[in-house]
Amino acid sequence: MTGLRIEKPGPRTTVQDMGRFGYQHQGLSVGGAKDLRAWRWANHLLDNPTNAACLEVTWGGFSAIAESCLLMAVTGAADQVLLNDQSLPSWSVFLMRPGDHLQVSASAKGLLTYLAVAGGWQTREFLGSRSVVIREQLTDLGNVQAGVLIPAQPYPQDDQNESRLLRRVPPAHRSLPQSEIVLKLMPGPDHHRFSRLDLARLVNSCYRVSGDSDSMGYRLDGPALDSPGGVTSRGVSCGTVQVPGNGKPIVLLNDCQTIGGYPVIGTVPRLDCSRLAQCSPGASVGFRWSDVAECQGERMVFEEQLRTWTWDEYGRLIRRSG
Repeated sequence: MTGLRIEKPGPRTTVQDMGRFGYQHQGLSVGGAKDLRAWRWANHLLDNPTNAACLEVTWGGFSAIAESCLLMAVTGAADQVLLNDQSLPSWSVFLMRPGDHLQVSASAKGLLTYLAVAGGWQTREFLGSRSVVIREQLTDLGNVQAGVLIPAQPYPQDDQNESRLLRRVPPAHRSLPQSEIVLKLMPGPDHHRFSRLDLARLVNSCYRVSGDSDSMGYRLDGPALDSPGGVTSRGVSCGTVQVPGNGKPIVLLNDCQTIGGYPVIGTVPRLDCSRLAQCSPGASVGFRWSDVAECQGERMVFEEQLRTWTWDEYGRLIRRSG
């Protein structure tokens, strides 16, 4: 078996693809890569299938050794990635040969770093996805622990296509971590139950990411809203903004529960959830009202860029011909 031998997984490293769709009615979370933009670009750098699995490294502290020749890409928060103690450019492609040593350090700006490999990591699938949701104990799908080999297809050592190693994602297309972000917010099903004062307070206040946040959802500290009380439990998803009894908003993320009984004041679009997922505790978060058309338009532009842009022989991003 060939692949990457984990030396240190750091605080948390998991295997993630787009997620597990169609099983929420059976109690399974969707899961999937939390920073959609960084994950998609990691695969695009390698011409991988859209849903190829990546390693999602949280907080850095990761190291591994190649047991075969691997063509890989790195995107996301890490500002120091070392290959055999030599610094690699961020958001780029690199080649690992057998015995090469890879290290991903913690970043002062963001949480999540993505490591893609040509062809995707070949861990076990379950219900159409390789994504790992820790709380659902699906860790055997991609148990990233010290000593474990994460399987991957070996890259031919005689491949002369060196232009791949020149590929870099231009800074304008990177999801750069920020200490302050403003999230778009589409009105939710309980929007009408909140007072005009609270609706204004939400978008004119500064919140901070609570230390009591995780991949299920980010709790925000700041001005409390007057919660209108519980509602009949209904389906929730990534981006749902709940307001519990204490009035402090919770933005649900990929590993959220399948139903919830708190009022839903709005929904944050998926690309903005990616920005939020990169925020460390204490980061400043604000909201602004938006609508479905604006959020859909942003997502359509993002998908069209990935569909129509490719790489030239010098590793530059160009539009596909024809």
